[in-house]
Amino acid sequence: MLRQIWVVRLSAHGKGGEQIIISKRGRLVYCQEQSNDALLPKLRENMASNYTPLKRKTKVVFVQLGSPKNPTTKEVRKYLRSFLGDPRVVDINPWLWKIILNCFVLPFRPKKSAQLYARIWDGESFPLITNTADFTEQVRHELTTLDPSGYVEVNHAFLLSPPYVHEVYDSWEQDLANGVGATKLLVIPMFPQYSESTIASGIDALGGELAKRVKIPTFEVITNFHRTHAFIDNSVRQVDAKLKEIKDSGVQPDKLVISFHGMQKRRIVEKGDDYYRHCYETFRLIVDRLEHLDPSDAVMTFQSRFGSEEWITPYTERVVEDLVKDGNKEIVIYSPSFVVDCLETTDELGHELVNEAKEWGGNVHPVECLNSNLQWCKDFAKYTFTQAEGSAQDKEDIEYQLQAADYDEMKPQEMKSDD
Repeated sequence: MLRQIWVVRLSAHGKGGEQIIISKRGRLVYCQEQSNDALLPKLRENMASNYTPLKRKTKVVFVQLGSPKNPTTKEVRKYLRSFLGDPRVVDINPWLWKIILNCFVLPFRPKKSAQLYARIWDGESFPLITNTADFTEQVRHELTTLDPSGYVEVNHAFLLSPPYVHEVYDSWEQDLANGVGATKLLVIPMFPQYSESTIASGIDALGGELAKRVKIPTFEVITNFHRTHAFIDNSVRQVDAKLKEIKDSGVQPDKLVISFHGMQKRRIVEKGDDYYRHCYETFRLIVDRLEHLDPSDAVMTFQSRFGSEEWITPYTERVVEDLVKDGNKEIVIYSPSFVVDCLETTDELGHELVNEAKEWGGNVHPVECLNSNLQWCKDFAKYTFTQAEGSAQDKEDIEYQLQAADYDEMKPQEMKSDD
């Protein structure tokens, strides 16, 4: 079977051309000169019959880290090998870390971690996986009303769990082949505050995937959303609801601990990572808007240390212990580093810290993450649509702005022991 390809070749006088007939296997069979007058209409007809311009559409991908396949030691080891093997996550000498990881971490840590993951396993999946899927589905539902023309499509993907980022990219390429592909790819890592170990790691993964492809979409990555009305307002509602619930039960909350995921202090002091500043901005914006607690009764802390290196202070468990021993028996805790509950919130704070506080003589009341809360999903759908379709001014209007005076109480991190 033969197919025709018309190629225009202009001479200095604007004439000349050739008809090329190519076999199915690409062999040149026939070539004949033709004038442009006869050739151009057929060229236009051929192009029109083989290409349909794409409708404006943005494919949005909510990216999360992921979880092990199941809580077995084997699967947790596989997960930790990928996670801790990322040079953005552990940024020390790679040869030294390779030895430490393979000789001292992976032979021992997976068994202990598997026991922790088993406590939050529902028999089929983990909270981070199910909550992310539910959140995406709810945002998709909200967009059917907000965006009836279908300019925005939302998906979710994980860096270390299915559906993987490359699967979403595969679906985009398949949509292109079917003539319905998106004209832009918008990636929103579901980490409110920027850090090298989360956002930059995700961008690396995206870049590595794009490096394998021929077709590269116009794409944009949102590197933080911690100051957005959607995130702050819903965090305030979530914390206030918990404070009111405790008060209504006849108990007076003494302190609110806003606990963020920890990070090596060196990354802030020496490398200039924005994470600590973003955490403080989140803390300030939340506590200044609470109805059921005075801002002076809130404290910012950091959890989940790993290894012997100095991390951002103050440390959550030490602050809680000191508060209880000072007579603050009822402590509410919220972790706005996460938008869906995971091992750190469900087990580390919701189980281990709760039990430790009881041993110290106090009570810790964890606040759930936003998960698939209806109002949160509605507001994040609006945020997503604005990022995809809004103007620069629209995008600025959906964020809270801080003034220089707001940073007066932000304590500097210094490379010294705060123990």
